[in-house]
Amino acid sequence: MHFRVLGPVEVVAEPVALGGRERLVLSMLLINADRVTPSDRLIDTVWSRPPRSARQQLHNLIARLRRKLDPAGALIVTRPLGYQLALTDHGLDLHEFRLSVLRGREQLQSEQYDDARIELGTALSLWRGDALADLSGDWAAATRESLHRERLAAGEALAQAQLATHDHAGVLETVQSLLAADPLHEGLHNLRLRALARGGRRTEALSAYQDLRRRLVDEFGVEPGPDLQETHSSLLRDVDPPSAAPRHVPRQLPRPISLAGRDEILGRLTDVLRTPEPRPGTVLLVGAGGIGKTSLAVVLADRVQDGYPDGTLYAELDGTRDPRDPDEIVDRFLRALGVTAPPAHARREERLALYRSAIANRRVLVVLDDALDERQVRDLLPPSPRSAAIVTSRHRLAGLDDVLRRNVPTLSTEVAVELLQAGRDVAGPAAGLARSAVQLCGHLPLALMVVAARLASGVVDLSEVVDHLNEEHIRLDALAIGDVDVRASIALSYDGHLSGPAQRLLRRVAAVSVTTWPAWFAGVVLEDDVLLGSRALDELVDVHLVEPCGRDAAGQLRFTLHPLVAAFAGERAVREEDESAVARCRRTAAMAWLGLAAQADEGFGHGLSPVIGPDGATIPAGLPPCRVSVAAEQPAAWFDAEIASIRDVVHALQRAGELDLAAALTLRSDGYLVVRGETHVRTALLRRVVDCSDLVLRWGVLRSLFHTAAEAGRFSELADLAQSQLAVARKLDAGSMEQSALVQLGCALRELGRFEEATARFEEATSLAMAGQNTKMVALARGHLGLMLARTGHPVRGAALVAENLQAERVHGPSRRLSIWLTTYANCLALTGDLAAAERALDEAEQLANPLEDRNVLLDVAQTRAAIALRADDIDRAERLLDDSPASVSPSTRDSEPTDAELRLRADILFARGRAAEAAPLLERALLRHRREGVRLELAHDLVRLAAVHAALGEQDRAGQQHSELVVLLRDLGIGVDDLQLPSVVGYDLLEISSE
Repeated sequence: MHFRVLGPVEVVAEPVALGGRERLVLSMLLINADRVTPSDRLIDTVWSRPPRSARQQLHNLIARLRRKLDPAGALIVTRPLGYQLALTDHGLDLHEFRLSVLRGREQLQSEQYDDARIELGTALSLWRGDALADLSGDWAAATRESLHRERLAAGEALAQAQLATHDHAGVLETVQSLLAADPLHEGLHNLRLRALARGGRRTEALSAYQDLRRRLVDEFGVEPGPDLQETHSSLLRDVDPPSAAPRHVPRQLPRPISLAGRDEILGRLTDVLRTPEPRPGTVLLVGAGGIGKTSLAVVLADRVQDGYPDGTLYAELDGTRDPRDPDEIVDRFLRALGVTAPPAHARREERLALYRSAIANRRVLVVLDDALDERQVRDLLPPSPRSAAIVTSRHRLAGLDDVLRRNVPTLSTEVAVELLQAGRDVAGPAAGLARSAVQLCGHLPLALMVVAARLASGVVDLSEVVDHLNEEHIRLDALAIGDVDVRASIALSYDGHLSGPAQRLLRRVAAVSVTTWPAWFAGVVLEDDVLLGSRALDELVDVHLVEPCGRDAAGQLRFTLHPLVAAFAGERAVREEDESAVARCRRTAAMAWLGLAAQADEGFGHGLSPVIGPDGATIPAGLPPCRVSVAAEQPAAWFDAEIASIRDVVHALQRAGELDLAAALTLRSDGYLVVRGETHVRTALLRRVVDCSDLVLRWGVLRSLFHTAAEAGRFSELADLAQSQLAVARKLDAGSMEQSALVQLGCALRELGRFEEATARFEEATSLAMAGQNTKMVALARGHLGLMLARTGHPVRGAALVAENLQAERVHGPSRRLSIWLTTYANCLALTGDLAAAERALDEAEQLANPLEDRNVLLDVAQTRAAIALRADDIDRAERLLDDSPASVSPSTRDSEPTDAELRLRADILFARGRAAEAAPLLERALLRHRREGVRLELAHDLVRLAAVHAALGEQDRAGQQHSELVVLLRDLGIGVDDLQLPSVVGYDLLEISSE
């Protein structure tokens, strides 16, 4: 099959009826043959306003083309990002034209003029009018213009070959047809004048020159170019005009270096710059200093410069040091192109007009490195759509049009480690050190190059380099060798391109030590000046000292500092900021986050009891920034977005000794962390601030630490935490706080199996609460007592007390606390045998927990359902519920940390299925935990199950030992084995075990 685009679009093999859009899509695929044409480009070209179904419609268009052209589907191939027309054995007149032109140019340069005439004439004979003649639209027009330029260049080359073989009539015929379409093409006019003169028509040649000159001066205010002027001078002297000298073809690129980790971006941009149409105009590589923009630009230009036969121009603009004058660069480029530069006193407009004329009809690649601004670049960009430019800059140069911008990323960990290893086989601890070095260098190529050079010198080894990089105050000292200096690279942007407010913002961001931050933060740290903060932030983003991270979960724009920029800014903060100003800035930022955290905390619906001290003292509310409403409107999403920053601020405050403010921020985030199940993060923050001086805050921190320890199964810590909490409450003389601490102390003693002491604490709390008319605390204390009774053989009494507390909780409306107590109540009802009522309680608990996505509560609900299924002897349902529960962990999962409840439930299921050998290790695992924590009631549950398991396995000695330990433990607890209320699947037979 043969395709034609140099005229109306045609399929030559046999007539094929194509619709308008089918013809347009086929033309785009043909113009870009053997390369992928992105679907987005096809959609944007076919539809001026793409409908929602555009992608599906494009798919249908491609399917129709395949049916009409190649039912086998080998012609148009689907690729991940678009479609590729694979020519293989098919023909395309555009490819034939380009191949003939290439051969003709090579023959012309080697002075094989007769062969060049034949080859170039063959190429031009393929044209049947204007390219894509039956297509309309912007893409077709731009492509048609570009192909027309190729046709002109081929015609010019043919005329040169004809002139060299003295075919003057042929030159005039060729040139005349081309000038009809491009009447001001100076190269063609020059060939025409020479052909006229050599054909004995000198007077006609002089007249033609004057006609052209008048038109150029009248319409554009410029004189003819130097080649035409030289030909005119020869005519005036009545000497033979010189032969058409071959054009200078500059190749100014510096030597490319070997690049690592840039294959993806190089591949994409290589495809872009090799694509005939539509050309990108300018590829702009932007990024921070040291990111590798120059190296990438040089390698990219080296890859594609063969596609620009008229030369590659290169200039270092030195925008970050001593910006070069664009006029100086123009003069250099003119000399490289073989054009005499105008005198120094010539007007700038004349100089630029001469440069534009020199490259107007050439296919040139211009590489401009380290641009300061748009003004430095704009006049150096080639005007021809056949040419292209590669520009690098630390700035985004937003004022440039027709630019394909690409941010140059840092290197991946794998590539960076390979760079440091430099071919050495590094494994084990050394590989870990290499990854640490990469992390400390922030994956920045310049920093990694310095480290690699230091390692290659043999003066230091990798462990010493990592030690130096770990010291923040000398990190940048370790990243300098010879004239390569990371600190100096960053300083070029900081000192040379930033206003005072932008410099101050960078220093203060580093001083506050947050990894990422939202846009409002800039205004807060600049004296709450929103406009000033926005402008300063724009400056920092423009020079890539601050990088945007996109929008967070709450829709806020977020930003970050590269770690080495943060180290540099921290140094400057120490040198240039007053210590008290830094402290004020840190406190102001913390108060802003605290203000928003308070709004989000109050709207989150976590159901935790507020911290209220004597005289109504509560957690401070902070000072939220003006016009920031997202925390109140989207509390969950705001916390999702900000929790990492809150953690950074708490750490910074703790290091600065401002524990009270850090504690307030921690407690305002506590409910969110509870609901999200972030126990480790929660515990770490609380431990950092537990020594705060404000007693109300300290009481709140101790209360939350008690809950984190209970959730993590660290029961041995509970009593001490509750005693500390009780001491703070009594010091404050706060009745409700004392009652709450007594309840927690009772819970701690209950978990440790000290039931009488626990009962005393619950009763003491009840008595104090009744005296203070605190009905909520009365119900709470009695509810916890009821839970203990239900678990120690008195489920009916216990369930009744839990029901009382449940009723008290309902008064306050739906909450997380209500869902927890509903789950507790379901457990108690299951022990009474009322499984249907237990299921109803769990349904309600689940409905309350779902909107909050409360992982812990939902997990507890699922595991309670599984326990109820076991009591109903429905083993399959129990296992299914357990497997489908949130964050469920299979016992076979390596390094897993299932809850105690899950370990026991899975062991019961396995035992019920006759797989006692698999149940044993799960129970042993739970047993070890409970021995370590001294949780004696849970230990009794483990022992009774292990005794039954080992008896089933025929291991009577081990079963007897566990039974003996169980008897002593139950006697000490004051309960019997029946009080454990085991599910029937356990199959524990006390008499059978004791008789062996």
